[in-house]
Amino acid sequence: MEKILIVEDDLSIAQGLILFFQAHQFDTLHIDDGDDVINAVKRFEPDLIILDLMLPNKDGMQCCHEIRSFSNVPIVMLTALAEQKTKLQGLNLGVDDYICKPFDAMEVILRVKAILKRSIGTVQYQSMTLNSDTFEVLTLQGHVLLSNSEFTLFELLFKHGERVFSRDSIIEQAYPQCHEINDRTIDSHVKNIRKKFKAQLNFIAPIESIYGAGYRINIEQFKPLSVKA
Repeated sequence: MEKILIVEDDLSIAQGLILFFQAHQFDTLHIDDGDDVINAVKRFEPDLIILDLMLPNKDGMQCCHEIRSFSNVPIVMLTALAEQKTKLQGLNLGVDDYICKPFDAMEVILRVKAILKRSIGTVQYQSMTLNSDTFEVLTLQGHVLLSNSEFTLFELLFKHGERVFSRDSIIEQAYPQCHEINDRTIDSHVKNIRKKFKAQLNFIAPIESIYGAGYRINIEQFKPLSVKA
C-alpha cells in the first residue's frame, strides 16, 4: 500500500483528503505543523507528500527545501496563491506539481496516481541509465539526482533519442494531469537539470535547445565542462 503524507493545517481539508486517499487504498499520515515535517518524512517514509504552502512555524517552501536536502520523494503543493512567481519558486525547489485551493478531491487523486505511475522502472540508452525508482541518471562518470518533475521531462526526451519536442508536446506527454505546467515551467526544469549535471557530475547535460522548436537529447553534448561544447 502506497503511503501519502498530508501536511495541512486546515483540519476540514485534511480530513477530506484522508478519507479520499484511504478510500482509494492509500495509507496516510496527517500533520499540521511545518516544524514536524522532516521528522515525519524520515519516520513515515512516504511515497508522496501533499504539502500546504501556508503552515504554522515553517512554510511549505522551507519544508520543501529541507526535504530536498535528503530525499527526492514527490511533492504536491497545495496553495491558495496562484501567482506565477510562487509556482516557479516552488518548482525551482523541487515541487513536482501544484494544486490550487479550492480543489476537487478526485483531481488530487488522479494527479497523485499519475506522478506515482511515472516512478517505476529503468531506461537505458548508450552509456546512460535512468532509474525512475530513485530519479537518478546513471553514467560511467557518476550519477545525477533529479526531482520527480525534472526526471519526467528528462526521461521523455531520453526515450526518444534525438527527436525534438516542442514545449507544448512536453507538457502534453510528460504532464497530462498537471494543469499548472506552462512553457516557463518547462524552461525552468531544463535549467535545473543542466545545473544539476554541472554541480553533481561536472558534465554538460545532454539536453540541446533547438531554436524555435524545443528540446532534444544530444548524447554528443554530454562532455566534461573542461571540454568546449
